[in-house]
Amino acid sequence: MKRALIVTDIQDDFLGNTQDYIVQLAQKYLSERGKDYDLIILTRWVHADIEGRDTLLLSHPDARVVDKRTYSAYNDEVKQLLTEKDIEEVHLAGVDAEMTILATMYSLLDGGYEVKLLERLIASYHCRNWEALTVARHVIGDENVLFVGGGRVWV
Repeated sequence: MKRALIVTDIQDDFLGNTQDYIVQLAQKYLSERGKDYDLIILTRWVHADIEGRDTLLLSHPDARVVDKRTYSAYNDEVKQLLTEKDIEEVHLAGVDAEMTILATMYSLLDGGYEVKLLERLIASYHCRNWEALTVARHVIGDENVLFVGGGRVWV
């Protein structure tokens, strides 16, 4: 089964509060586990305040960066990439748990994909991880919310 990793909107204009830890965890996961995926997509939410600036904080040599202007990362470009690579399963990480992660999860499910959330690599601007992941567990099952990607973020 071909798998993709989508990491949503880990960019400097969204951080600066309790989400800062997610940058180091997500970059470490990308560096160590990126080779496990047939496709890596890093999304960047483009809004008026950052138009023309690259605020993305993650990188991977094989990643495709996709700009988006909606909560869901499942836009036309992402749909095309998933189709071109014959992806069946999508692992989802990033910010914002109660909006972007859930919106993307529902869109991917509607698109016919098997979805797994990487719990330790999901952050919430409003500290709503627990609530968002409770909803996700109800929808996709506890076995599809994976407890991976954590670890120390300080030196």
